[in-house]
Amino acid sequence: MKKYLLSLLAACALIACSSNPSMKDMTLRTGDTDSIQITDMRSLMRNGVLTAQVTIQNDSKSNLVAYRFKWIGKNGMTVTDEEAWKPVTVGKGQTTVIMGIAPTPDATDFRFELNQYK
Repeated sequence: MKKYLLSLLAACALIACSSNPSMKDMTLRTGDTDSIQITDMRSLMRNGVLTAQVTIQNDSKSNLVAYRFKWIGKNGMTVTDEEAWKPVTVGKGQTTVIMGIAPTPDATDFRFELNQYK
């Protein structure tokens, strides 16, 4: 019985880990963005619409990066067309919080895309 319970707990732990992707798994990087650190990422449902908050820190000399959100439905498919890249200025050593609000209540998850500003 003890062995069965331990196996069940281990399986539950694996399921919990696989259903909660890490910040790294939720971020798609394009271009030279290695010096931009993502220090926090969270989301909540507000009035039935998903709201995301991502905190980034700039450790490079360049002040400009671009970002966008990809909104995903409960079936794992994107629920809207691709957003345009949004530039943001973050000074060297500074931190900024980026907010995103899903354009539709069908979004249940998101991915954060970060790009070198061109």
